[in-house]
Amino acid sequence: MERFVPKFQGTDWPDGGARVLHVYAVPDLTAHPELAQLVGQCHTAMAGFPIIPMTGTLHCTVEMIADTTSDKITATERAALVGALHRHLAGTGPLQVIVGSPVANKAGGYLDLHPDGELVTLRQRVRNAIAETRGPGALLHTGGRPHISLGYAYDTASSDALQTELRRISPSHAPLRITGVELLDVLWRQQPRPDGGTAWELSWEPVATIPLPGSTNIAASPGA
Repeated sequence: MERFVPKFQGTDWPDGGARVLHVYAVPDLTAHPELAQLVGQCHTAMAGFPIIPMTGTLHCTVEMIADTTSDKITATERAALVGALHRHLAGTGPLQVIVGSPVANKAGGYLDLHPDGELVTLRQRVRNAIAETRGPGALLHTGGRPHISLGYAYDTASSDALQTELRRISPSHAPLRITGVELLDVLWRQQPRPDGGTAWELSWEPVATIPLPGSTNIAASPGA
């Protein structure tokens, strides 16, 4: 694995406070004890590697709004985006997926999500909402296979060695029910480490919750 550096508009994320709107599916570990156990075992397996584990920021990226940083998106524009997300997701019910197996890669570790079909449809509907309100220039990457990131590397290490540790975990799968997505104001920032180096760490501020039909979640104020 290699040191992870987040990307924005095809280049390294600008350090120093740049925020970008994202749509994430954020798993509720309290409601999914099997997933919580799997994530905990994965983080234990990762403990001997130079990886910052995702704890309170565990998520599946659905899409990034990549035409500009969030400070340049007005409250009116945010409200329009939230409204479009509600409309485009109105035909999507809660998704039931399987999380796992855990996989080591050059960025750290992640959990696969499958089956892909409904997740890909969810992503496309989110992309349609973004394109409607922000234009096609707000969609600057293809997304890849759906997954939940477990943690990001801050130094080089053997991905093969990490995969060996992750393969010892059993059971290596857990169910997840996705009942909504979150529009979040996401910040990546380099934080100092005890060894004198730095690591990119993720935080976010909530903007709105967009429930899928049948969800009991209540949307936040679209202008938040």
